[in-house]
Amino acid sequence: MSTIAPAAPTAPTAALTTSLRFASAERAIVALTSVDKETAVRGVLSGNAGSGKSVALRRTRALLAEQGRASTRLRADTNVAAIPPGEVLLVDDAHLLDAEVLRELVARAEDPEAALVVAARSWPAPAALTALVRTLEHSGETVLLSDAMPGDVRASLAGTSPSLASTPRCEDRVLHDTGGIAWLAHECINAHANVACRGAEDHDEIDRAIELRIAHVLDLVSPEVGQLIEDLAVGGTAEVAPELIAEGCAEGLLLRNGLLAPLVAGAARRRMPAHRLVELVRTGAIDYVPDPSLADGFESVRDTELAKALAARAVATIPTDPNLAITLFDRARACGADDDETLPGRVYAAWAAGRLDDVGALLDGREFAPDYPQRQLVADVAASSWVERGIMPLADQTYRAFALSDEISRTHALLAAAGAGRLTAETHASDAPAAAAAAPSTIAITMNMLERGLRSTFTADAPTTALTDLPRASELYTASRTSTPIPELPAVIAAITAIGVGDLATAHAVVHDAIRDQQGGLRQQPHLHLWCAWVSLQRERPADAREALRRATADGHTLLPRDDALAAAITVGLARRHEDSAGLASAWESVKARLQRTEPDLYTLLPLGELIISAARVGDIAWAQCAFDSGLRIVAELGDPPLWSAPLHWAGIQRGILLNQPADLAPHAKALVAAATHNRLAAMMAQAGRVWTAVLSGHVDPEAVEVAAQGLASVGLAWDGARLAGHGAGRSDDRKVIARLLACARDLHPRETPRADSPPTASPAAEASADEVLSEREREVAELVIQGKTYAEIGEAIFISPRTAEHHIAHIRRRVNATSRSELLSKLRIILEDGAA
Repeated sequence: MSTIAPAAPTAPTAALTTSLRFASAERAIVALTSVDKETAVRGVLSGNAGSGKSVALRRTRALLAEQGRASTRLRADTNVAAIPPGEVLLVDDAHLLDAEVLRELVARAEDPEAALVVAARSWPAPAALTALVRTLEHSGETVLLSDAMPGDVRASLAGTSPSLASTPRCEDRVLHDTGGIAWLAHECINAHANVACRGAEDHDEIDRAIELRIAHVLDLVSPEVGQLIEDLAVGGTAEVAPELIAEGCAEGLLLRNGLLAPLVAGAARRRMPAHRLVELVRTGAIDYVPDPSLADGFESVRDTELAKALAARAVATIPTDPNLAITLFDRARACGADDDETLPGRVYAAWAAGRLDDVGALLDGREFAPDYPQRQLVADVAASSWVERGIMPLADQTYRAFALSDEISRTHALLAAAGAGRLTAETHASDAPAAAAAAPSTIAITMNMLERGLRSTFTADAPTTALTDLPRASELYTASRTSTPIPELPAVIAAITAIGVGDLATAHAVVHDAIRDQQGGLRQQPHLHLWCAWVSLQRERPADAREALRRATADGHTLLPRDDALAAAITVGLARRHEDSAGLASAWESVKARLQRTEPDLYTLLPLGELIISAARVGDIAWAQCAFDSGLRIVAELGDPPLWSAPLHWAGIQRGILLNQPADLAPHAKALVAAATHNRLAAMMAQAGRVWTAVLSGHVDPEAVEVAAQGLASVGLAWDGARLAGHGAGRSDDRKVIARLLACARDLHPRETPRADSPPTASPAAEASADEVLSEREREVAELVIQGKTYAEIGEAIFISPRTAEHHIAHIRRRVNATSRSELLSKLRIILEDGAA
């Protein structure tokens, strides 16, 4: 007969001691040794290298001996035909046997009374081995030795080091690093026996020790598998033959899906010759850097071209993974990259990762000559870092120090100067140089439009130009796909402008589009979600506001100081509108410390107004006074533009009302009256202010109160409108007036859950239909309005009082945002036609 081929080296199995058997191996032993003595022991053990086949066979043989059963292990000189049928023949590594021996084993397997146990890998699978396995499966046990499972690791850790029995971090780390590959998991578990594991650093030490073992295995596999492992370890994505993946899996190096376990990938990279790593990076053969440890082999390599390649890869990685970019910059510097040349990229990566302290450490004390490369990027990072700390004046000071003159930098500087309220006579008027002959870029057009739109907001006729230029600038800025720092996003400026003229639908659409298309890159998404929350708050969508607030801090994201202050203002705003006084007081105390980390700027005046009113309600006047004075100073230095100043003056009026200090209302009321002819929001506020003052003095005109309250609601101040109606009801002695105004207050008060006739919108495309959807009763009223019916005629037609009909029409007018009867009729026709369609 032929001899058995010598066994080829395989993955280590020494770790599979009797004290470390996984559940699948235990099941194999039980299955093979639990049959009665009259039944032949027959079965197949299938598993990858190091899965426990040999250990299971040895243990099976020992248990068979205890049961008084004879067994023989197949050797090179074993005569298969001479072994009695009742004696158990144990065959290990059957996949390595030649065809003649396998045929002899098939002949034995065909005898159902012949005892035979065969262990083999899943690959290679010659035809004779497949026939042997199939024959045994008809009358014996087939046990598939699986990868390590959480229960296996937990039990084995407890047996090896009892102190780890209740420490889930070790279990998770072992499963992650090994991918569940059995022999790797055993190596990790055994390593714990000699290490007092205290956390990640000890696990790193264990992993490095095991990588030596992995490197040894890689030296023994076929060249084709070794090459595959190396290619995968450095991010190779070329198509691989299924047979090669099967071989790598059988060797205990690949997962079933053809991916590498982190331990194997790290070991493969660290054993790779430095010259090959250098060549891979220099030639760009690696399309994607999957792990910072890719460049771990570069520590001792000094190569200028390699340093440049790593730095270039770092720059490309900043928008998607700034922390990885920082690591690659460190590797590039270790390889000889020049600190001055990489500085712009390093500060940009630190900013993109939210590491403002690192930005400061890199830039403090540095001077940048006029010809310094990427000087604009350095200025933008430095300025934006101050903005995100909530200190806009220092951002303005930064741009003035750099004195950049290109179009993009000039617009960024304008944003910072306006934000700090420092527009000078020279910068207030556009001083843009004549356009160059070259075709304009998207970003250049965007900046020009943004500058024009922002400047127009400081004039009396702001809505005409601003509401045209700023939303378009936001759209183009998104299309430019830029993710470099900017003092404030165009979408936010456009949304604030829209809110400043009472156009909440446009504000929502602009911010929603910016989020959907990731304006400013991933780095700016939390900021946009916060502004989405603010717009939802003003649109009476508390559930949407809370959800947007949650998304801003999803995945454990920590907000920077300025954004954190905005989140705090949203929290307070939700409490003021939808909780009682105790709830507001609790919310205020929980966020007050966060608010003290920043200074107001032009783009945070809306949340500042909310905080001023809330501070007055909870009696914390001293805290709000300094911030209020700063906000008023900013708008005063900009010429008190109505679009920006109206919400702040309204907060001053509300504060005077809450504190019962009529004298404090006068300057703010005067400012709103002066702005009323140019700004719809200011007009509504001025009208409400006059009515409120009259109510406080005891003169309640229910018609005037209702009109003023509904006017406030139409510009996003429904909560204030409800309060005005409530105050009117409280100051009247007429029961009919009281009932009328209380009904108005109930109708206007923002509800915690969406109204039945105004479901939350999912997108701007659905905005019109969602905002303009009417209840069944309101549709009946709308149809009669279009027919020209009076209140009395409408009431008579559908059996309601004329007063109720009037309330329905007022609510419809507010829902469709109609400012005149002709506009109301026009919008109602569209709605009813769409409904019929």
